[in-house]
Amino acid sequence: MRIAVVDDESVFREQTASAITLLYGREDASCFLYSDGSELLKSIASGFEPDAVFLDIEMKDVDGMSCAKAIRKINRDVPIIFLTSHTEMAMEGYEVDAFRFLAKPVDPDKLRSTLQDLEKRLKEDEKIVLREEGEDIILPIKDLIYAEASNNSVRFVFKGASHETRMRFAEAIKTIDSLSRDFLKVHRSYMISLAHVRKVNSGEVVMDNGDIVPIARGKAKEVKDGLFEFIRRTGR
Repeated sequence: MRIAVVDDESVFREQTASAITLLYGREDASCFLYSDGSELLKSIASGFEPDAVFLDIEMKDVDGMSCAKAIRKINRDVPIIFLTSHTEMAMEGYEVDAFRFLAKPVDPDKLRSTLQDLEKRLKEDEKIVLREEGEDIILPIKDLIYAEASNNSVRFVFKGASHETRMRFAEAIKTIDSLSRDFLKVHRSYMISLAHVRKVNSGEVVMDNGDIVPIARGKAKEVKDGLFEFIRRTGR
């Protein structure tokens, strides 16, 4: 996840970025720091596409609200989280569809909750494109329950439907991993969504659609640890 942190006070800028990477993990969140709104806007104009923007409202040059309005002319969907000590600014934030307001200095628990909600929002927006019978099928990655290798094809099982496409299983794994970190390869032929696990038994996983997926010998601990980490991270 690419997160822009914009604050003209270096102390708060560094504190916010450090807190995000501490809570989210350096491998999963890359923070790009800017000292004012104009720097971020120049970066976006040059092709930078942040997944989320943490934006201080009270800045000397281009203030946060003006920056947010400029961002919305370019991107209507990127989540904007305002950092402010003035809660009365919240009403104006509705004009730019603010995702959240956080008081400075940022409370760790509120930041954790914001990151969890942000991750859910981004995952809902992610789509996987599958080629089936000469047509491209676009489906939400959050609805993918598991993927199964089948000879030279891969069967993708979603809520209420499954789709089979010719591709290598290694390619399917790479594609899924690029869209979500909530999947785990539990067997040489299966990759499951941790969000759709109903129960873990000895040697198998029961998915929430009732399907039973085998766990490879020696993978049981990795599956349990992965599920525990998913629950800890998402609060499910």
